[in-house]
Amino acid sequence: MVVMFIAEPGSKLCVRRGGLYIVTKNNAKIAVTPDVDQIVVASSSVSVSAKALRYLARYGIDLAILDVTGYPIARLYSPYINKTVATRVAQYSRATKEFGLAVAREFVYCKIVNQAQLLKYLAKNYREPWLRDVGYEIDAIATELFSKNINELDRDIIMSFEAHAARKYWQAVSSAVPQDLDFQGRDPDSLDSFNLALNYGYGILYNVCEKALVLAGLDPYLGVFHVAKSGRPSLTLDFVEMFRPIAIDKPLIVNARKLGLVVVGGRLDYDSRKKVAEAVLANLEAKYRCSKLDRIATLREHINHGAWDLAHSFREGLEFKGFRVYL
Repeated sequence: MVVMFIAEPGSKLCVRRGGLYIVTKNNAKIAVTPDVDQIVVASSSVSVSAKALRYLARYGIDLAILDVTGYPIARLYSPYINKTVATRVAQYSRATKEFGLAVAREFVYCKIVNQAQLLKYLAKNYREPWLRDVGYEIDAIATELFSKNINELDRDIIMSFEAHAARKYWQAVSSAVPQDLDFQGRDPDSLDSFNLALNYGYGILYNVCEKALVLAGLDPYLGVFHVAKSGRPSLTLDFVEMFRPIAIDKPLIVNARKLGLVVVGGRLDYDSRKKVAEAVLANLEAKYRCSKLDRIATLREHINHGAWDLAHSFREGLEFKGFRVYL
C-alpha cells in the first residue's frame, strides 16, 4: 500500500491541470501518482481544496486527518462497502452476548502473546536473556487466560489479565529503551518523548484498523471489550489491541535512539511526528508470519485479513482466531 504523509505546515492538497498535487509553502509540487492508496494529513495548517476531495473520492484514494497526538479525527474513503447490512445485523446481535466475550478474550490473548514475542525478539537482538525470561512469564499469563472457560470470565477478569501482563511488559520495555528518554513506563498522559511517540503511533494504527473494519462491513462503534460510549469507536479500540506490540511498539523501541524525538510545548514537533509516522508506515509494509496464514504477508495485509475474518465470524457465528505473530 502506498501512503503519502503531509506534515509540513502551509502545504496544500489541490488539483492543477487535471492532476492532484501536494504543494508546499515554498511552492514545490509533489504529484500524487495513481498508485497512491492513502494520504495522511498530520498538520492543522494543511489546506485541502474541494476539487481535491472530489478527485480523491473519484479515484478511491483514502484521506485521513490526524490531530496533534496522531488520533484520526476525520477521513474520506470509498462508499462502496460489501455485506454491510448482514455483517452489522449479526454484529449487533452477537457482540453483547457470550460470543462477544469470546472475541474479547481472543483480542486480549493475542495482544499478550504478541507482547511476549516482542520481548523474546528484543532479548535475541539486544543479547539480554532476562528479556526472554519476562517474555515467558507473560506467555504464562496468556496461557492461563486462554485456559479459562467462557462461563468463568467477564470483562473485568479479562481486563485483570491484560493489566497483569502490561505491568511486566512495560517494566521490561522501560529498561530496554535508552535511559536518556526518561521513559518510566506506559502512561498516555505523560509528556516524555517516548510516550508521546507511542500515542502518535497508536493514533496512526487506529486509522488503519478502523478503515479495515469499515470496509469489512463492521460498525467500529460497537465493541466487545471497551465500554461503548457515544462517539467512541469501541470495536476499533478492541481490534487494535492485537496489533499494538508489533505494529507500533516494535519499530519505536528498535528505532528509539535514531528517531531523535523532540518535544515542544508538551507535544512532538513536526519533524518528530514525521519520523514516527515513517517508522510506523514502513513497518506496516514489512512482512510477518502469523499463526493464521500459511504465508508471509505485510502487517497491513494481516490487519485487513483480520477484519474480514472478524466480520465472517460475526456473520456465521464461528470462532474468531486473532493475529499472533512469529518473530
